[in-house]
Amino acid sequence: MSEGYMEKALLKLAKQLNAYDEASLTELWNKYEAEVAAFEPTRKWEEAAVVFGMIQAVRLKNQLFNYHWAQTAGPEAMSPRPDFIPGKGEDELFGSKSKGSGGSAGGSKGSKVIRLKPRKDS
Repeated sequence: MSEGYMEKALLKLAKQLNAYDEASLTELWNKYEAEVAAFEPTRKWEEAAVVFGMIQAVRLKNQLFNYHWAQTAGPEAMSPRPDFIPGKGEDELFGSKSKGSGGSAGGSKGSKVIRLKPRKDS
């Protein structure tokens, strides 16, 4: 069964994005977080939201990788990141503004996560 055109395009984007290190992408996090927070009904805002989502996806992928790597290596090799532990609630997992400095589990300004919720249609 051959992959569809859209899936091939998405896999190509994923391979390209995965080639960048998280530190380089994190440098852009604040810029795109600010653009997404300042909503405008424009194509530019939509593209910024997609870029922001891709940066977040790489960060999540790295957290998942580190967690699973720690599980396979055993507790003596390394422990999972304290900000990514299965079974924790969303606020514990990503931090919340009520927890103090910067609103994140790690304490750095660039590590907060914008909570997205579906619209409630009446």
